[in-house]
Amino acid sequence: MASQKETVQSITSASLKVGESLALYPDLVWAHDYWDTKRANRIAPRRRDIDPLEMPDILPRILLADVIDGPDGIDFRYRLSGTGICNVHGKELTALRPRDLSPAAYGELIHGHYLDACRRRAPRADVIILQTDQRSRSYARLLLPLSDDGETINKLMAVDSETQNDLQEFLSVVEGLRCDEVHPRMRLVRGT
Repeated sequence: MASQKETVQSITSASLKVGESLALYPDLVWAHDYWDTKRANRIAPRRRDIDPLEMPDILPRILLADVIDGPDGIDFRYRLSGTGICNVHGKELTALRPRDLSPAAYGELIHGHYLDACRRRAPRADVIILQTDQRSRSYARLLLPLSDDGETINKLMAVDSETQNDLQEFLSVVEGLRCDEVHPRMRLVRGT
């Protein structure tokens, strides 16, 4: 995401209500509806229920992460990273963890979002902005839990929005929608 030469100015996150708040991101609405259809009456669909051939338009913007229950708590490791995600980050993410992302505060934020989706066993949507001295990037991300046994969330599917917002668009999304929260450790940057 941010190169070695960029200086991070702020990282901001706002958690959106899954549903009406996603209306600005039709691709995420489609991904949620697809997930919900595959889920049937379970808490989440199984990995094998998700068919990449049924989602060619969003496939480049999908991350699939394994949920790892280790001695230091729950962690995540990317099993699959779409080409669009790799292009944004400037590297292949497969086999990395969210905490391996840079800057470190961004990785911790993403790790926290993943933990929340696992604990709640429900989808989670966020608008995220990373602002550096060279650029700002804002996008929406939808986290969709997967469960092979119908009880335990053992994978997460993350879908990034096709729409990449600039700072003003981000602020209008955050201010114009009912957000669940603005991440408490991050400051909301207000435009003038």
